[in-house]
Amino acid sequence: MIREIREEEKKLIAHIVKDEIEIPKFIRELKDGGMGSISFDLNKKSIRYESLFNAEFIDSDGLLVDIELTIDEQGNLFEFDFFKVDFNKLINYPKYENLTITKCNI
Repeated sequence: MIREIREEEKKLIAHIVKDEIEIPKFIRELKDGGMGSISFDLNKKSIRYESLFNAEFIDSDGLLVDIELTIDEQGNLFEFDFFKVDFNKLINYPKYENLTITKCNI
């Protein structure tokens, strides 16, 4: 489903990319069981090129969530992936200050 990017998503991504990469207005929700993953590749024509940012946080149910922000071969945002260890729905969307950063190439 294509929709407008939510303010909480935009705010978190903006904090990560620090005006280095344009954040698109529209995204495509990925079928991940409600974990929160989104794609910026609306036409499904790009290819994942590189991971820019990896972090983790603890959701309000105490479970670990890994996140990864990737770019395509043109340097545009590609996907913002969330992976909750039990594959269940994300309860609380993270804030930047709650992340433990494990990789940052921005």
